[in-house]
Amino acid sequence: MRGRIYKSLLFMGVMSVVLTFILSAILYYQGMQEQISHELGHMTNTISGGISKDRQEDSEAYLQWIFDKNQGDIHVVWLDTDGTVLYDSDHKDENYAASGEVVEAMASGSGHEVHKDSFDKPKSYYAVRGEDGTILRLSSGRMVSYRGYSAYLPEIIVFMLVFMVGCIAAAERETEKILKPFHLLGDLVQKIMDGQKIEEVPADYKELRPLIRKVEEQHNDIESYLEDIEEERNTIRIVVDTISDGIILLNEHKEIIDYNKTIEDIFHLTEEKRYRRIASLYHDEDWLRVIGKAYRADGKQEYTMTLFDKPFRMVMNKIELADGNTGLLIVLRDMTASYMAEKMRREFSANVSHELKTPLTSISGFAEMIANGMYQKEEDVRIFGSRIYNESQRMLTLIDTIMHLSKIEETETTITWKTVSVDSLVHYAADLMKPQAAAKGVTIQVDAQKLYTYGNAALLSELIMNLLDNAVKYNHQGGQVTARLTEEGEDKMRLVVSDTGIGIPKDKQGRVFERFYRAEESRNKSTGGSGLGLAICKHIVEKHKGTLLIESEEGEGTSVTVILPRMSEMDVSKEQAEALTAQQEAADAESGKLAQQEAEEDRQELLQLEQSTTEAKADKTHHHKEKKLKKEKKGKKKADRNKHGKVDDPPAKEEKKKK
Repeated sequence: MRGRIYKSLLFMGVMSVVLTFILSAILYYQGMQEQISHELGHMTNTISGGISKDRQEDSEAYLQWIFDKNQGDIHVVWLDTDGTVLYDSDHKDENYAASGEVVEAMASGSGHEVHKDSFDKPKSYYAVRGEDGTILRLSSGRMVSYRGYSAYLPEIIVFMLVFMVGCIAAAERETEKILKPFHLLGDLVQKIMDGQKIEEVPADYKELRPLIRKVEEQHNDIESYLEDIEEERNTIRIVVDTISDGIILLNEHKEIIDYNKTIEDIFHLTEEKRYRRIASLYHDEDWLRVIGKAYRADGKQEYTMTLFDKPFRMVMNKIELADGNTGLLIVLRDMTASYMAEKMRREFSANVSHELKTPLTSISGFAEMIANGMYQKEEDVRIFGSRIYNESQRMLTLIDTIMHLSKIEETETTITWKTVSVDSLVHYAADLMKPQAAAKGVTIQVDAQKLYTYGNAALLSELIMNLLDNAVKYNHQGGQVTARLTEEGEDKMRLVVSDTGIGIPKDKQGRVFERFYRAEESRNKSTGGSGLGLAICKHIVEKHKGTLLIESEEGEGTSVTVILPRMSEMDVSKEQAEALTAQQEAADAESGKLAQQEAEEDRQELLQLEQSTTEAKADKTHHHKEKKLKKEKKGKKKADRNKHGKVDDPPAKEEKKKK
């Protein structure tokens, strides 16, 4: 910009010098031309007064004398009233009557023109009508010469040089004066961008004050908008990264624009391992083929393929990107769990069919024997009926257990979660099992620390009951069962249920958590087991984000270890406070008190914002206060909406935070 302004001012100065020179030359030419015309007219008028047609001979001699005196520099023509040539100093046979200056002289008394002669030389012509009506026409070849003007050329050149130097200096000075407000404006804007407050603008540039204030306001608005955009972007990024499905966004050139964290896990990406093109991400022909096909096809494309020895469902959609070009959105869903679930469903169906077929076969056999009279005495009928009843009860027990297991698997979102005292559940289960244990001569010992977890009390109680029931059921006469609950690290607990029973063979221990699996057929038949107890225990533990381990020595006993998340005393207190808070919020919402409270908060917020705007309109901190206020309001509303989930700290801790 500085260069353009400087060049413009310098050009204007130089053009002024050049135009001045040209204008002076033009004025000199016009002045000299007028002088020549004036002299020629004066001479013509003077000579015209000395000639007359009545004295033609004397007049011709006079004209010849004039011609000779001027040494032929002029051309003299004397015409009669009808245009006949009375005298011609050049003795030419021409029709002078048609000349413009002659025609003008005949009409008005005098005429003047400048045109070229027969030799193509410019001449000045002047014609005068005499008292007798004759026309005297003089022409001169003397034209304007710049020789007089050139005599002053050195002085003119020096003047022009001095003037041009002055133009250069003036252009430099005026450029700086013009740019100074811009420099000042740039400095002030930079200070605003750096977060500084502009208290006052120099008095010489008071016109900049409204502009500076406007820039400050816009800067604060833009900064606030950028912060909001960044917050929203981070929120969207968090949401996208928490999605279990892998997401990849490609442009029209199959270049990777973005992807979420799940993709990093699937393709084992690190900070040092980034790719630009999708072909570099995974070198597989089928993978690249279906992606290329998705670019060519319309609508949604779905495929199932294996990546890293895992099945994935691949869904692709063409989308329009922000730049107007077409991109491709790829969603990858890990189907391993679905495939495993399907496999377990098939195995479950097969096991259920097998388990139900065995008692049904016995029932059908005994019923057929009774129906066909295949018995020898009435006592046999009673025996057959008793066996039919026992097998029927076995079937009912099996069906109830299967339904219970299905219920546990399907009620992920319907069960109630809260703080549970695990030690109380252990003592309660041990008390319930003591009559059964006493009947077998087995003693139960409990050593439990007071520990809490976040879970479902009914499911955890069933877990402990199943473990104690197995420990008693598969124990020796006069054996012992021990239940020990202790802390495990900073945030976990360990429950160990051990017995001195028959134990499990080493080659069978890896399958004891499978449905319908029995370590020994004879063992389950004698105890009435279904092979589902430990499977149920495994599902309950997994629902509580725990682990289940088993150690056993055949003939010496079995030890089952359950690791569960543990709540600290602070967490328990917080959970209790949250429960009370949620209870109170629910009551307030139902009664309408919460709605009134929110309306009052909105009104107070509006008043506070108006007051803040009035007091500090141009203050940058105003915008931060306004945004903070909005965030607090948003956070509070979000907490109100999530009253059945986690809430803020207890009132005492919240007060401490504020302090």
